[in-house]
Amino acid sequence: MDDRPERAAAWSIETGYMGVSPAAYETEALQSYVEEFPPAAVARDQLEHGTAELSTYQGGRIRRALDNAVQAALTGQMTPEEALNQAQQEADSVLRRYAR
Repeated sequence: MDDRPERAAAWSIETGYMGVSPAAYETEALQSYVEEFPPAAVARDQLEHGTAELSTYQGGRIRRALDNAVQAALTGQMTPEEALNQAQQEADSVLRRYAR
């Protein structure tokens, strides 16, 4: 018998974090826990509304460069091509150390 869903459910209950295994959601232990404490399932229930996002080394700095480029293009301070080229240069500079 595969006990991974039960282990994931136990981990969720013990730590307060929702397990990553959909099979764990179906275990009796986790269903009982969620019935007793409904807020435990909020994170799981929000998964269907989530979207992927950029996740990389120095992600905040990369996102800021891209956000600044979009704003510069929208306000006419730069052409879209100029703005994106500048954002790419900034990203390359930030990531240079990581690419080694």
